[in-house]
Amino acid sequence: MKTILIADDDPVMVKLLEFNLRRAGYATVVCVEGLSVCERMRTSQPDLVILDMMLPGRSGLELLHDFKADPALAALPVVVVTSQGKNSTQEELLGAGARNVFTKPFSPTILMARLRELLGETATV
Repeated sequence: MKTILIADDDPVMVKLLEFNLRRAGYATVVCVEGLSVCERMRTSQPDLVILDMMLPGRSGLELLHDFKADPALAALPVVVVTSQGKNSTQEELLGAGARNVFTKPFSPTILMARLRELLGETATV
């Protein structure tokens, strides 16, 4: 079973993501603040990360730079969810290593299809 780390401090968003991920057969690990995300990634060894842009302690952008600088984390696929819908923000996140950026609110169906693609599974929307 593949594991997805959810780094988000919004309990409603975490519940929505966990519900959809578990229903699709994934295990989940949750981290609610930015300072412990890298360590949690090392200990839980997820297959993919869903990263909120605005986390207490460290922003999603700072964490993307941390991941890129760490050889153990650099190749891990990261999908960012954000309430900041500006094109410049999305371009900056993609340039920092995010594989996709979803602006809240987003379609859980489309998110799940993209996650399956990133995990090398068949995607159906």
